[in-house]
Amino acid sequence: MIRSFLTALSFLTILPVGRKKEIEAKEFARSMIFFPVVGFFIGLILYLSYYVLSSLFPKSLSIWFIIGILIFLTRGLHLDGFADTMDGLASGGSKERILEVMRDSRIGSFGVFSLIFLIGTKYLILNQIPDPSIYSSLILMTVLGRNSIVLVCCRSPYARLGNGLGKLFTENSGYREVISSSLITLAITIFIRGLSGIWLFLMISLFSIGYRFYFIKRLGGVTGDILGASNEVAELLSIVILLIMK
Repeated sequence: MIRSFLTALSFLTILPVGRKKEIEAKEFARSMIFFPVVGFFIGLILYLSYYVLSSLFPKSLSIWFIIGILIFLTRGLHLDGFADTMDGLASGGSKERILEVMRDSRIGSFGVFSLIFLIGTKYLILNQIPDPSIYSSLILMTVLGRNSIVLVCCRSPYARLGNGLGKLFTENSGYREVISSSLITLAITIFIRGLSGIWLFLMISLFSIGYRFYFIKRLGGVTGDILGASNEVAELLSIVILLIMK
């Protein structure tokens, strides 16, 4: 269990936890159980960072720093997947063309615009959430975002013919991982938000399932970029819902 947690922590964050060695494919899949736990850990760092920053700077500047810390902690991993996914969809071509654009390491103009819109919208929404709720919102968005990856990945075909990092997860994850991850996420949301956490959990879960089916229908499966993008969109959707529920 500790090995799986460290694998998840090493993959999802920049933290040097000593799990950079060769890892078996099944261990990658098992680590998905702990994705929401890593999300909670990331959220806790953001919580403590905001507590310190808000005592030194105005809220608007503190939120900006928090977004920067989140990007640094995650190495921009999911943002990169989000930009590539948006570029691919914007190409408007066949499945092969979309996957080809997504694989290109260069970011296109639509990917740049999408990143600006995503980060800007996150900033604006977090800045509108009242201070008493901002702490729990930072934790919930990072937990729900990472559970979304697990939901999208579970039993999904891999869209590409070749190999890729996403294939390690899609080919080796199953109901055990998604049920365990979802139960952990549900427990965290209820602990933080009470019974209203159930609605938040269900709405993000429904989004993730719909997102998964869209890409299976559109591309025949998912890729690592699509999984990363699901985290970013789920984070954004989480704080939108939290703002409405305030």
